[in-house]
Amino acid sequence: MAEIELEKIGFDALAKVQETIPEWIEVFSLCADETRIKILVAMHAAPGSSVSQLAQATGLTPNTVTQALSTLHRAHVVNVERDGKYRRWQLVHPGIHQLLHQLQAPHSELHPEHHV
Repeated sequence: MAEIELEKIGFDALAKVQETIPEWIEVFSLCADETRIKILVAMHAAPGSSVSQLAQATGLTPNTVTQALSTLHRAHVVNVERDGKYRRWQLVHPGIHQLLHQLQAPHSELHPEHHV
């Protein structure tokens, strides 16, 4: 294959994804933190977990979990709903959901099986 063809193929590929690159950079930076990725894996398996449940699942302190969830919430990665005295957390970012599947993060019976 001629060198010019390879350059054009590479250029065309980049042009197709150029607009999504900033979003993926944000996704990767959010997931590059060990604390946040542990919380995301636990939340992926057990959606609707509270801070204390996520803290127990990950071995982190509730304060650490709360700080990480705050960062993820500001980035629109997770959502929270009130359930009586509890606040229940859900993963809502489809890109991070896909990334967790690439990491082979498992589901539980709480998270219906699906194909991403």
